[in-house]
Amino acid sequence: MRKPNQDAVIWWLELVLKLGMLTVGFLQASSLTFGRPIISVVLWPTLFLGGMLMLYRLWRWKQYAFSANLWLLALFCVSYVLSSLANIQYGWYANLRTWIWMVFLMFLLYGYRREEGRNQYRIVAYFYILGGAVLTLASFYFLLAGYEQTFFVESGPVYYIGFKWGRLYGAYWDPNIGALLCCVSVLLSLGLMGKGRPVWLRLLLWVNIVLEILYIAFSDSRAGHLCLCVGMSVYVLLYLWPRRKKWLAVLGAIVMAAAMWFAVEGIQQAYNQMMIRENITHDQEIPDVFEESGKDAIWEEGPPQETVPPPVEALPPEEELIGREEDYNQDISNRRFDIWKSALEIFKEKPVLGIGHENVLAYVEQNMPDSYLITNDHMKFSSMHNIFFDILVGQGAVGVILFVVTGILFAVRIIRRWPTIRGKEARDGSSMYIAMFTILVILVTAGCVMTEIIYVSSPMSTMFWISLSQLVQKGNGKEAESQRGENTERVGGGV
Repeated sequence: MRKPNQDAVIWWLELVLKLGMLTVGFLQASSLTFGRPIISVVLWPTLFLGGMLMLYRLWRWKQYAFSANLWLLALFCVSYVLSSLANIQYGWYANLRTWIWMVFLMFLLYGYRREEGRNQYRIVAYFYILGGAVLTLASFYFLLAGYEQTFFVESGPVYYIGFKWGRLYGAYWDPNIGALLCCVSVLLSLGLMGKGRPVWLRLLLWVNIVLEILYIAFSDSRAGHLCLCVGMSVYVLLYLWPRRKKWLAVLGAIVMAAAMWFAVEGIQQAYNQMMIRENITHDQEIPDVFEESGKDAIWEEGPPQETVPPPVEALPPEEELIGREEDYNQDISNRRFDIWKSALEIFKEKPVLGIGHENVLAYVEQNMPDSYLITNDHMKFSSMHNIFFDILVGQGAVGVILFVVTGILFAVRIIRRWPTIRGKEARDGSSMYIAMFTILVILVTAGCVMTEIIYVSSPMSTMFWISLSQLVQKGNGKEAESQRGENTERVGGGV
């Protein structure tokens, strides 16, 4: 009996790990499964498999030490450990759990070998699109069925299913997370539309793009709206840059950004006008004559007040329309400015190592009882809604410096080697590399108002590190290509 090739076994195990991490992310993002035991059914096997693969990589560490900036990422993880240990009196289990997931993201999803086999990215991309499409379809099913549900989590916000307060939560517990998930799905769909794809597959991908844009509109997520515009404009710019004159590429990017902006606005306005018209039609159909037992009722002084039909101009309740204008009029940042101010207050108290990412509430309750994070009238905030402030609070100046330096080095490396990444040898795969780069751009953009990239087990953070790994590997140039050429030829190539 032929002994299985070790590299092939590891390849399949790593693919299962990536799909498992994505599945955990989808279950965490959905209000149908958030906080439920089903997550553990997927989480624990994924953690076990990831632990085994980490031991394998430590055993073969010389093969993976080749990964660009891996040592800086290692220092960042060490910084997290030091911050957690320095504040262990506020808790340790949650920090350990978050640290393990962060290590998986950086060392299992990003870390790579000199010689890689057949690429897994397309498989992962299709899985992501399928998972996102299921959640988005469920969201619109709830909208059409008029299904709504509210549930509570101890020491957390109120969560909704369906359409509530002018937003489509749907199957996502947070419309911002759902909208960002949809943005990544749109870009992956564009990247998969190569020349060799069958017509039916392209049609399904276009249907998915329309579906995801519809959810972004109905979610009324400003972060999702912004990321859609930025992502589509960057994609068009990079796609047209080598094919057209440079000014046409820039113009195309601007036009695409405007088109996406007005498309979302147009969808929202069209839905609101439809709801208003339906409400007016419903009011006009209310009978003017009160009937009882088949006979006309006669009153000397006119009908009772409650039988008078409402005026034709009556509008539907604001919660039935898309939009949160009142919230924005009171605070355009939707509480974020106050949260960021609180983050700076914590940083002043613990400037070097921070307080540990998962220790925010415990630290504030014991040391800063007047902090806005716990005294506001909405909820207790444990997230800073900004990746920079999250790191500043959790890991202090040491963590921020390491993270910013690493990010700059990655950006410089990818931009300098972009001609190699999307070179002619990529063929139709170049659109996929454009999508990868654009995914990095929109997730960094989202990180300005959300917690993404690190610390979280979302599908988007998983795709961020997988995309980063692919781009850096492709940018290694002809030398890296020749080094892994033999293995690629044996197992198979392609993005």
